[in-house]
Amino acid sequence: MASQPSVEQIAQMAPQRELSPGFQQMLGRMLADAEFRKAMAADPEGTLQKANIQLTPEELERVRAMPPEDRKRLFEDVDTRDSKGWWVIIWSWFSWW
Repeated sequence: MASQPSVEQIAQMAPQRELSPGFQQMLGRMLADAEFRKAMAADPEGTLQKANIQLTPEELERVRAMPPEDRKRLFEDVDTRDSKGWWVIIWSWFSWW
């Protein structure tokens, strides 16, 4: 039977990314605001600018590089009244990222 990796080994395997305050704010708005999600699917740069959300240059470039069909799927309507909807948004974003 194989042994489980230690906490340290798991930490080493996981990518180390610092989320900017703007990225955290964007995720929060995506969870809380269905209209914001729809606007992000249609025009992410304009939506972030209107919401006065500042991403890092790397984060903004990733948003720009996302194909429209991926944006639509990523930001589609999700029932966020329970935690499952929150995790769908977060997992979808990070698995694309």
